[in-house]
Amino acid sequence: PRARIEMRALMRRLGAMGKTIIVSSHILPELADVCNKVGIIDSGKMIACDDVASIIKRVSPNTTLLIDLVKPQDSAKAIDTISAVPMVDHVAVDGAKLKVTLKPGVEDYSSLSMLLATQGIPFTKFAAEEINLESAFMAFTKGAGSKI
Repeated sequence: PRARIEMRALMRRLGAMGKTIIVSSHILPELADVCNKVGIIDSGKMIACDDVASIIKRVSPNTTLLIDLVKPQDSAKAIDTISAVPMVDHVAVDGAKLKVTLKPGVEDYSSLSMLLATQGIPFTKFAAEEINLESAFMAFTKGAGSKI
């Protein structure tokens, strides 16, 4: 672990100096922490090259919220409440867990948590689903000719 930590620190220092570093690695979560630009190569061809946030956004242009309700019996009321909001594209439910897909471009969804609270629908989790660089890589390389 010490060598990896020292290597990341060195890469950050070199990056701060304006140096370009080319790294080939299969440890994508670590790359996302130190790289400001990523290229994805599949079958010898560069299929994506951009900053990490843009790569991830291309894979998942819609924000997805994960909401865990306190009581499963509140699911129907929560779906009705959230589905009526214009920024919401789709709501899926599995017991007390909701998966809310927002329309493209929506970045401020704080009103949804307040709406649930004012409607008396308690929840223990309200968070955006995180898509990491590894998930993005898998989506980009899922098959020959796949376009994202």
